[in-house]
Amino acid sequence: MTPFVKEEFVWDGMYLMYRGRHTKSVNYEVARPDCHPSWVGKPKPEFIARFKYGRKPWKAWVNFLVKNVSVEEYLELAEEIYPRPAMEKLGYKGK
Repeated sequence: MTPFVKEEFVWDGMYLMYRGRHTKSVNYEVARPDCHPSWVGKPKPEFIARFKYGRKPWKAWVNFLVKNVSVEEYLELAEEIYPRPAMEKLGYKGK
């Protein structure tokens, strides 16, 4: 299992993505053959969560994931159920 690396998270104001490599990662050019040349050789970013309205506790999510969960474990669980219930199932309490 691959641990999350804090520096590999990207936050754009609404979406939290993870750009680090893990056992299930695919290079961007494989996932999207028409990608920009600057993305070739880099792993395709993984969707972690969307914070649409209200409070945006993305830093708390990042800290929790880095300390408690592997990349593969979170992605498998978030695929089954939406990210917020997945985080709660993993033990995230929020503020």
